[in-house]
Order: sequence, then structure tokens, then C-alpha cells
Amino acid sequence: MTNTFKSVRNVALAASIAALFAGTAPAHAGDTATKLLSADFDSREVVQVEVGDFHFKPGQVAPVHTHTAPAVGYVAKGEIIYQVEGEKPQILREGDAFFEPTGKRILRFDNASATEEAIFLDFNLEQQGEPFIVFEKKPTEAIDRRSLPTVKIANETFDRVEVYTNDIAKSASLQLDTFEPVMGVVAEGIVELRVKGRPTQRIPAGKSFAVPTAGTDAQIVNVSDEIPAKIVTFHLS
Repeated sequence: MTNTFKSVRNVALAASIAALFAGTAPAHAGDTATKLLSADFDSREVVQVEVGDFHFKPGQVAPVHTHTAPAVGYVAKGEIIYQVEGEKPQILREGDAFFEPTGKRILRFDNASATEEAIFLDFNLEQQGEPFIVFEKKPTEAIDRRSLPTVKIANETFDRVEVYTNDIAKSASLQLDTFEPVMGVVAEGIVELRVKGRPTQRIPAGKSFAVPTAGTDAQIVNVSDEIPAKIVTFHLS
């Protein structure tokens, strides 16, 4: 979506959501990684990644909108009807990633269920001064957008994004090889982000995290010895 909201390349998103930016697949210990999508876009100097956590009521319909910055995201709950102008509508299901291109009208991004809530997160790869989303008309229905921390980037240039899910076994860890900035979301469980020289961050499901500096020694640890954890990672290159 664009006034305020298929593809990516190496970092982290977990339990309800978490990640964005890196170069090649990370080294994994006690986990399995699955690529959800990859997307190319016109080369741009990204200064920040703005993150939105959207909660749609049953049957809620998104207004027609456009994006000035490419957006990538993840469906954390439910199903979404997604349609870009000139393309056929498609169903995005829980666990799917999506890509919203710049310039094209997003005709539909609607909750497909009349009875269940839908939750999705999206990450906007913004240049200086770009809005999160642009609506053609003022929305007539309130949109429940719960902002997550914006990630500042040191004016790096990117033209590709990749998205992965990472299943981390009980008490296991994931080593992040951050050749580029990284963002992530926790989809299931509770993890710790351990970065050398920084305080440890404890991150529950539904919260995001970021390693915005390339070359950082970072590790994601599943703190539970009873249940696995899952993170979604987004990588820019």
C-alpha cells in the first residue's frame, strides 16, 4: 500500500513479522530456511524502511492506492485478495510473502474472509521524503495500522529484495551473515537478537527487528527448549 503501503534477499522476520536486507543465504545452525519470493525494482537510494502492521476486520476492503516506494510484506494471519492493475486477482494465504511495485495502482488488498481477521506486515523501501502509501480517495473506513520501528539505512542503493522463512529448532540459533542491512519479524515463538557489542534484544512473536549495518556479527537464538520458533527475513541487495 502507498500513502502511509514476488520478492527479497537475506535477513530476518519472525513470529508475526521481522526482516529485511542482506546478500547471500545465511549460515544456519539448527534451522531450515525457505525462500518465499524474490523481486527486482528500479535501483534506488534507500534512506529508511518504514514498517506497517495492518489488522483488517472481517470483510474489510482496502482503498485503491499506489506506492512511490516498492513494498514487500508477509501475511501473518488469514487470507488477502490481492490485485495489481492489469493483472488477475490472487489469494495470499497465511505464510505468503508479497511485493507491491511502484507506479501501478493496487486495485485490491482485501480481507478474503467475512468472519476472520487478517493481519499482514509490509516494509516500504523509501527514498528521502517518500510517503508510506498514497490513496486515490480518502478512506471511508478506519485502517488499523500499528507502526513498528522504522529502520534507518545509510543511503545505500538497492534493486532487489528476497524474503525467507527460517524455522529455528528448540534452543537452536541462526547466524546472520549480514552482507547488507537486515530486517526481520518473529512469526512464532520468542527469540533473542544477539549482536556483538550491543545489548541482547528479546523479541516475541509479532514484533520486528533489524540489523541495519552490513558486516555485523549477529545471531538469532530460540530461547525456548520446548517449542520451535519461526522468523521471516527480508534481504536487500
